[in-house]
Amino acid sequence: MEIDQPFQYIEGESPVLLELPHGGHLTPDEVRPYLHPKFTPGDRREDADEFSDALYLDLPSKPHVLRFRLWRAHADPNRRHDDFSADGVVKTHTSQGVKIYQSERGMPEAVRQAVIERYVMPHQQQMLALLANPHIKQVLFCHTMPGIGTSVSKDRGNLRPLFMFGNGGDLHGKPHHNCYASKKTLELMSSIIEDHFHELDVGFNFCDVIRCNNPYSGINSLGRFTCEQFKGKHPFTLEINRDLLLHNPENIIPVRHIIDLIVQELAAGQA
Repeated sequence: MEIDQPFQYIEGESPVLLELPHGGHLTPDEVRPYLHPKFTPGDRREDADEFSDALYLDLPSKPHVLRFRLWRAHADPNRRHDDFSADGVVKTHTSQGVKIYQSERGMPEAVRQAVIERYVMPHQQQMLALLANPHIKQVLFCHTMPGIGTSVSKDRGNLRPLFMFGNGGDLHGKPHHNCYASKKTLELMSSIIEDHFHELDVGFNFCDVIRCNNPYSGINSLGRFTCEQFKGKHPFTLEINRDLLLHNPENIIPVRHIIDLIVQELAAGQA
């Protein structure tokens, strides 16, 4: 598929920006000749942030939204341009450890670089422009995660929380850099979840309701930009356990309400 614009920007009314880097569903033509014959649509879907659009788009609070349109398996704007690891900016294996391309090294270097320049860099340039927008005061990087650690993750086989906040810090939510969201901010966001936890159907296995920086610190999102580029917007990440929706699709309503309240609280603190 020929892709004219690798990202979708939805202008909002709230001073909050949501970035959705892993919810896209397009495959660029450049990668097709190199795909492994056993790489399936299911593999592609499991690597992506399933339910991302359903959870984060069209919120009543009307945040700004920047959404990447390509499958994460083929281009990942949530990585640095020079991250050529297996799970880097142009991957060789999915987050589930599945081989994407025929060669262990992935695609030829020239094709890989073309994917970065045509798709990843325009998205990140748009992100930089939005970070420079004085009307945007807060940034939230939005994700969904599997309910159990994958075969290639540090928490392999372990149950995960329902919600996770990441500010690149420790398990108590204390950040390592003052330009990221504070521990107090994460505690405030956690209190919103705690106040509405009773609205969720959680009749399945999970480890905790909320965790900070575990299983992810959020540094892949945060580390793409410098503190100067964040311009005092104090970003953090939100991960939502997909089992909430796989167990009961009706959880979409209370989870979206929680997200909307988080956006409202961020806006109220920065308006």
